[in-house]
Amino acid sequence: MDDISTRKSVPLPPVPSPAWSGRSRRRGGVCLTALSWLARVVLLTLLIIGAMLSLAPNGRAALRGLLLVPAVLQPNKQTPLTATGYGVRHTRMVVSARSGPVYLDIYEPDSPAPPLPGAREGVLVIPGIGDERKDSQLINLSNSLAREGIVVMDVTTPALIERRLNPGDEDAIVQAFLALAHHPSVGTGRAGILGISGGGDLGVLAAADPRIRDQLGFVMLFGGYYNATSLLRDFGRRALDVDGTLEPWTPNPVPVEALAKTIAPTLPTREGTLLVAALSEGGKPLTSAQLASLSPGAVAAYHLLQGDDPAHVDANIAALTPAMQRDLVTLSPSTVLGDIRAPIYLLHDRDDTYVPFTESRAFAAALVSAHHPHDFVELNIFAHVEVKYGLGLGPLVGDGIRLFGILTELLQHAS
Repeated sequence: MDDISTRKSVPLPPVPSPAWSGRSRRRGGVCLTALSWLARVVLLTLLIIGAMLSLAPNGRAALRGLLLVPAVLQPNKQTPLTATGYGVRHTRMVVSARSGPVYLDIYEPDSPAPPLPGAREGVLVIPGIGDERKDSQLINLSNSLAREGIVVMDVTTPALIERRLNPGDEDAIVQAFLALAHHPSVGTGRAGILGISGGGDLGVLAAADPRIRDQLGFVMLFGGYYNATSLLRDFGRRALDVDGTLEPWTPNPVPVEALAKTIAPTLPTREGTLLVAALSEGGKPLTSAQLASLSPGAVAAYHLLQGDDPAHVDANIAALTPAMQRDLVTLSPSTVLGDIRAPIYLLHDRDDTYVPFTESRAFAAALVSAHHPHDFVELNIFAHVEVKYGLGLGPLVGDGIRLFGILTELLQHAS
């Protein structure tokens, strides 16, 4: 067998090229070049979008809002933030206020603080009446915000735990916000207040306080009220004035009990105890003899909350004691609107049975008249402030888009 190294190559005769082969190569070159440039343009566009979403305040707020929407709409399920966000550190702290101790649950990113002090946003959450510190939806919301790099403080007080509103708790919210504002990771003007349900009015009252009003980045209210007197009127007549037409409305027993407990301290002890017992969930209506033993102010309060005398609502409101009237004014966000500097965001479900949605409509109308920066979103998938399930994809998507818009605005202000 010949050694392969001794073989000689014999040139083959040239094969003539078809007349169209050169043109085909040129077309192929043009196609490859076009595809190459298209790929570069797409890549550059993606890089620009990525940079905008991650670096520009508007884009970054939009991206963060997009990540937070599933956490709000699916509060007990895994969301993208669970896998992609920061780890979360949970601690507790107690601060002092004129009304007593203030309890704070702190959720913050479990990562080194940013190189620049004050680079993070902060949110003080007032979750409403009752002790909500172990509520799974509140914990999930707090964790989700912390995974987005936001320092969260959930606040409650002895009065809120007892399911009553205390006008003196305004100072408690101020002290809690000051604790958040002094957190080493939170920047000046980058912290705000989220008031949920009955916690909303305390958040607004605190937002008007000179000690913190110029430090606030935003105020957001979810299912809150605007005027305590108009709120009590709706409870008394069991109907809402919607664009001049009365619509039947039946309040949930929980806010009825909360209002009874809020009014009770203004009455003699026996009358206050009797009122709360009758109006608490599962309580029995007062008998004629029991009503006859009460003062006119206590009787008026009972009829308003029981809703058994809708024809005399205005007369019953006028019959409330001076102390009750004073507290209604003190606990009304409407009285301090002119002293608030921060933008205000309002969320309310159309079918809320705890607080009428018309309260947020009235709040939004007042903000329009005052030319105050604000936004108002009316929702349809919440039972007060908790997501209702089984409504189908359409309502979920519709409200999800509305939530995305308002969350993006809020995060943009905080950024």
